[in-house]
Amino acid sequence: MRKTVAIVDDDPAALAALGGLVDALGYRPLCFADPADVLASDQLRSVDVLVADIRLRDFSGIVLHRRLRALGLDVPTILVTAYPDEATSRRALRSGFHGYLAKPVVPEELLACLRRATGQGGPT
Repeated sequence: MRKTVAIVDDDPAALAALGGLVDALGYRPLCFADPADVLASDQLRSVDVLVADIRLRDFSGIVLHRRLRALGLDVPTILVTAYPDEATSRRALRSGFHGYLAKPVVPEELLACLRRATGQGGPT
């Protein structure tokens, strides 16, 4: 059974691209344009990894990760951004995020993060 990756990005093109990439890498994508929809999803408990844009309309991928933890869901999270910077990357990785990737996402980098986040050598 494929691991489930929830993807949150308010840019429709980026969301579609990430969803297609996650699927091509062998994982099951669940795509959301709004972080509130993730929190309301009945599939939330089946999510193995979260890939979230840092800059979202209502609240950031970082805030979404914190809200999931407050709900008792410690979902490994990979952050993506169109505005990467070293200081934010270092803070995110030190804070326990499983990746900090610049858009457009490099497939091999995403795969490495997904493998690390699921604790596996590859998707299953």
